Amino acid sequence: MDYSDKHRKINVTTDNVKIQATLRQLEQPISLFGEGPAERRKRLQNLISSLYDDEIAKVLRKNEEDDERVEDTKEGVA
Repeated sequence: MDYSDKHRKINVTTDNVKIQATLRQLEQPISLFGEGPAERRKRLQNLISSLYDDEIAKVLRKNEEDDERVEDTKEGVA
């Protein structure tokens, strides 16, 4: 699989808050000067496509764990 095939197969959320959170987890700036949500999503997609599969799995697993913690917190407050 070459770079372009892998790049096309990566699904990245369109939720800007989740995109920024993922960028932060990858120790990347959450926003660059003049960058809009579409460019930010594309930057994240490019960044993820350049990572190794095990690194991607680690980041995605962390995101899922964070989402579960947020849901648990919401349920505890209600």
